[in-house]
Amino acid sequence: MRLSVRVFSVLLAVTFLHSVGASAQSLAEPKTVTLTPFISAGFGTSDGLGGSPGVGVAIAYDFTPNLGVEGEFTHLFDVAGDDPNLDSSVQNYNANAIYHFDMKHATPYATFGLGVEHIGRSVKNPDTLALYAPPSTEIAYNFGGGVKFPLSQNFLVRGDMRRFQANDLAPNYWRLYGGLTWWVKR
Repeated sequence: MRLSVRVFSVLLAVTFLHSVGASAQSLAEPKTVTLTPFISAGFGTSDGLGGSPGVGVAIAYDFTPNLGVEGEFTHLFDVAGDDPNLDSSVQNYNANAIYHFDMKHATPYATFGLGVEHIGRSVKNPDTLALYAPPSTEIAYNFGGGVKFPLSQNFLVRGDMRRFQANDLAPNYWRLYGGLTWWVKR
């Protein structure tokens, strides 16, 4: 997990420093809506849980070339990893603020959001039921960043890395995702 944090920090620092000197415009435009279905991987979970593949969707609205908001749903299939007695899925519902940085050929962004994280548990062996925490729904926040690249007039490709932190029993984890964004300009 420490390596992931370091790699993420270096990537963000390089992106931010590079964007300061660039004289370009963000891909985000005022009064535009984007829809991004994505595939993801959750890793670096708390409590020694394993990683998990996932899916999700995000819908965003850009107020200015730099500032937007986003609603997002994510589902990780099984963060319990190789535990044969337990399947543990995680769902996140978030509202995020997005800040786009101006660069020539891509648009890096930073994001912070609040939401609800639900962890569901399916215990396959009733004899081990007492070993596992019950399902829970908790308040969570996330932070991170990513980059958007144009593919055509109406499509972008997007990559993102975020940290999700819950307040109690739900796991904390990193999520890496890639998606294809449909861009509706008004």
